[in-house]
Amino acid sequence: MKYYTGNIKPERNVIYVFGSNPEGRHGKGSAYIAKKDFGAKYGQGEGLQGNSYAIPTKDLRVKKDGGMKSIPPSKIIDSIKKFYDVAQENPNKLFKVAYRNTYEKSLNGYTGIEMIKMFKKAGDIPDNVLFSQEWFDTGLLKRSE
Repeated sequence: MKYYTGNIKPERNVIYVFGSNPEGRHGKGSAYIAKKDFGAKYGQGEGLQGNSYAIPTKDLRVKKDGGMKSIPPSKIIDSIKKFYDVAQENPNKLFKVAYRNTYEKSLNGYTGIEMIKMFKKAGDIPDNVLFSQEWFDTGLLKRSE
């Protein structure tokens, strides 16, 4: 399995994969970077947009606990499955997943380890989906043989 190091830079065939909200507000974290540098569209909370792909991981309409873990893992996994389908339909693109945290929580309330497990539960990871070296180094992303 290949991985990327450092920050994701805009390149012709690179798609920046980020955690979003269904509202598509893209105001903080990797969603803001996706809007600023990779063509994410304000108001589109899921799917391919410009050189980015949004996976809904936090619902801003949920106010309880600051919206942390406001989208359940089962729904995130369903969105990751859709993402994998799009990656397979675009073999000429490299889809770089923007998460780099491991034990720290993201703005969505999930740790990187929890997110890695969701990406694994979504099924076989397409060859053109790359994760950060930090995630790769956890040993949890080994592709099934």
